[in-house]
Amino acid sequence: MTLTGLRAFLSAGLCAAVLTACSDETPAGDPAPALGARSAHAFVVMGPDGATRDHLLSGVAGPDADLHPAAAAEARAALDALIAGQTLSVTPAGEPDRYDRTPAQAALPDGRDLAAALVETGWAMVWPREGQAADFEALFAAEARARRDNAGAWAEGVFEVFDPDPNTLAQRLDGPVIVTGRIVSTGEGRDGRLYLNFGLDWRTDFTVSATRQTRSRFEDSGLALESLDGAVVRARGWLYAEDGPMIALNHTAQIEVLDAP
Repeated sequence: MTLTGLRAFLSAGLCAAVLTACSDETPAGDPAPALGARSAHAFVVMGPDGATRDHLLSGVAGPDADLHPAAAAEARAALDALIAGQTLSVTPAGEPDRYDRTPAQAALPDGRDLAAALVETGWAMVWPREGQAADFEALFAAEARARRDNAGAWAEGVFEVFDPDPNTLAQRLDGPVIVTGRIVSTGEGRDGRLYLNFGLDWRTDFTVSATRQTRSRFEDSGLALESLDGAVVRARGWLYAEDGPMIALNHTAQIEVLDAP
């Protein structure tokens, strides 16, 4: 494939991925009076039967309560301030988690997407979870504004965008990270697992991996991960150690292509 053709392919793939993962607005949902925030990104409402229902805001996450308890408390207060006394329009966006919280997209009475409004305060970041739907186009735009304004947890260093230096990332193991860098090479394991390498030594450098199933999801969205050799991307996910710092992909919104090869 020529360079021009590759750029066209990546551009088309990225647009298709955005169209697949995002919608223009939060879907119309059921009206539900908000009863308060449970955590930095979870809230409770009253259902039409009068029973309480717990929801997890789809596509976002607040500061980790174990790693940053003070910031997590501020994030919960920010969510509480947004929903206090409001009747939300709530649309389920995934299966309940182990705490019986149903992932949901929610809209405020003025039509704003609740998750995007929270992200813009700087007290939540975009956090795609497997099997959950969200308006990621709006969420990424809100996060960009929060980073630009150094708002909320961005000002406190709780949220941060890292470069792919493995020594720096080693200090963030077992936690959520956002990393921006150029993919130096790609490689495939015998089991079909794909590795996006951000350094010359895959044994120690930062890597993003994707199983065969996840690769198929990206291909369905219009983006072939193996074509990203040389691309500048922003990747996000839980950082763990496997031949250096690594993120495993399970959602197409975990990768943003910032610059094609």
